[in-house]
Amino acid sequence: MSLNSFHIDKIEISPNLILAPMSGVTNRVFRQLVKSENPGAVGLLVTEFISIEALTRGNQQSVDMMKYVEAERPISVQIFGHDIGRMVSAAKMVEDAGADILDINCGCPVPKVVKKGGGCELMRQTEHLGEILTAVRAAISIPLTLKIRSGWDVDSKNGVAVAKMAENCGVAMLAVHGRTRTELYRGKCDWSFIEEVVNAVSIPVVGSGDVVDFPSAEKAFESGVAAVMIGRGAMANPWIFSEIRAGFERQRWERRPYEDIVGILEKYRDMLVAEMHEKAVMGRLKQLTSQVTRQVPGSQQARRVLCSSKNVDEFSKLLLEWREFLRTRSKSLPPVDRVVAERADQVVAVG
Repeated sequence: MSLNSFHIDKIEISPNLILAPMSGVTNRVFRQLVKSENPGAVGLLVTEFISIEALTRGNQQSVDMMKYVEAERPISVQIFGHDIGRMVSAAKMVEDAGADILDINCGCPVPKVVKKGGGCELMRQTEHLGEILTAVRAAISIPLTLKIRSGWDVDSKNGVAVAKMAENCGVAMLAVHGRTRTELYRGKCDWSFIEEVVNAVSIPVVGSGDVVDFPSAEKAFESGVAAVMIGRGAMANPWIFSEIRAGFERQRWERRPYEDIVGILEKYRDMLVAEMHEKAVMGRLKQLTSQVTRQVPGSQQARRVLCSSKNVDEFSKLLLEWREFLRTRSKSLPPVDRVVAERADQVVAVG
């Protein structure tokens, strides 16, 4: 088995590893960070989801969420909402912004989204969803894709039926997360259900859920998916795409030394500072810090202090102190391979 390419309509995705859309995470800085740290290993980037209500009302923050740089191509912009007219208008805005692909979110389980008829709620309103897909498909020329879950709950797993309907409406690719809405991110992803979707449609199906390293990626591809989508695993290990590619190419993957955790946080900090105001910078920095530092044994205290810092200067000073601490302690820390393997198990366990 090896990594391959596939097509979403006429757009080639190579390799078949995709950075998943994550609300509050996959802004253009994080996307660029992941792509630069995994050269040639990320086939498609997807934005964090954007509200059609805010976008079509001219909210500048939402408009800015569509921005990207050419190095990110191919780029997919994801939108969410309920109203058909605004969905069409938002889709046109995405196309006008130059996106390669438009993705509609039909899988978000968050209460504030589903209560307003968006996200996974659309899987309970399949007739309305079909009208949205038909209207959007007729309004734009770029490929239309859809991200879904297996269903709302264990008694209404209608993902296969939704997939068939989506294909009939002109959707060019489906991304399927193998959990129901009520499961949120608990338990384990049901890759056997994703395989059912693969076998039910002729368009490419991308699988999502619990891919945290090469072994889990290899297992995921056994379902027959065209590609694997990685989200939370990329926050815990920003080099995961390169690790998976190395595994499929049967190359030895040298785990990054612990000091590289400091290095990538410094790089992310500098990229954020160039794009955002300090409050936003600190929020994003603490978000990544809370995940990626878990690779380092005994990092609880450092993580707590870093995530309590009040500004960029304080964060940077503390980061330098932690780097020096890691240098002096490097020989007494356990092997990186073992720690990362344990961390991968934890990522799956917490869902």
